[in-house]
Amino acid sequence: MHDALVGLLDKVDTAVAESAGALDRTEVESVAALASATRVRLAYPESIVVVALAGGTGSGKSSLANAIAGEEVALTGGIRPMTSEPLALVPADRAEALDGFLDELGISDRVEHDGPSWLCLIDLPDNDSVELDHRHRVDVLLPRVDMVAWVTDPEKYRDAVLHHQYISKMSRYQEQFVFVLNQVDCLDPEDVGVVVADLGKALREDGILEPEVIATAASPVAGPPYGVDLLIDSLEAALDRRLAVSSKALADLASASSRLVASSSMAHAVDFESQWADQVGSACDLALAGMAAGGGHDLAEYVAHLATEMGGETEHRLQDLAIETHAAFLRCVASQGPTTEPGRSWLRRRRSHTRAGGRLDREDLIARVDVEIGGPIRDLLVHRGRAHAAITDLALALGDLERRSG
Repeated sequence: MHDALVGLLDKVDTAVAESAGALDRTEVESVAALASATRVRLAYPESIVVVALAGGTGSGKSSLANAIAGEEVALTGGIRPMTSEPLALVPADRAEALDGFLDELGISDRVEHDGPSWLCLIDLPDNDSVELDHRHRVDVLLPRVDMVAWVTDPEKYRDAVLHHQYISKMSRYQEQFVFVLNQVDCLDPEDVGVVVADLGKALREDGILEPEVIATAASPVAGPPYGVDLLIDSLEAALDRRLAVSSKALADLASASSRLVASSSMAHAVDFESQWADQVGSACDLALAGMAAGGGHDLAEYVAHLATEMGGETEHRLQDLAIETHAAFLRCVASQGPTTEPGRSWLRRRRSHTRAGGRLDREDLIARVDVEIGGPIRDLLVHRGRAHAAITDLALALGDLERRSG
């Protein structure tokens, strides 16, 4: 799938290039940034899975990271908030392979571990931190990692922030989720199953169809860590190392494609050429009857209405053209003959001029208006059409890849 995704990114680039200046700028820039981030991730080994440990204050993420690594590599503590910056735990024998990716993520704090060589752990800032910048870092990093281990504890496993602001909003990535109920050593043994089941129920309410919940005690008061080996096995068995990276990238690109499709489909189907011919013909008839101002007004109103049907940057550009349409129409009329005489006298003079061999007639005026006013409008609509075509091509390619990979 890796090569197919790289090829798909070329289609994303084309869609972004064609959409620039036609669709909503913020949406297009967001998709461009996602494509760039996906390229960065695909450029690094697919045999290494980047797993984020996400959770609230006091859930024991750092202790869990230490337990997975088999050594004290992450700071632990009970001061709120404790984890202020993300910390990457990289396999010692492959650390350099991830340098570029971690640079792109802005993670400068890194330590090597001697645990599983296929696993890079990122201990994230607490998602319920009182420090707003901590939560911002979590929001930025979560969509860019391969898998997420959501860590909670028996006291806060139904925390509203965790469920409503994170898990439910990111449920489309649920194939990359595993859920950890840590610190179960605080519970009576017979209550562990009850709490695990209740957490599973809450996750299903979030839209997680088949949540996998693993009970752990990363740093028990007495005895060795509990459930950590099961978590490691789950991370290793949950997805093939390549599939973890590729399926995440495919989900990201599918989401981006859906946003572009929605944005490009905002415009109603418009039979522009037919409508434009009617509008120009009517405006020119008014001008020939001595009511050029009225014709210019009607034409400007049509362009403004067309703008509202297009949406995105096309709408803004058409609105600018609509403002200029009235004056542009009067210039076209003035170039064809006098406009100050009564309509009947002007029309009589035009007919006389035509009979004398001149070329000034209704068709001349229509042609001039069509070139000077209609031309720029067509350019914008063609631009919008190319964007829609490129986005449709991307969506079809994505659908085909999803079917083949599913």
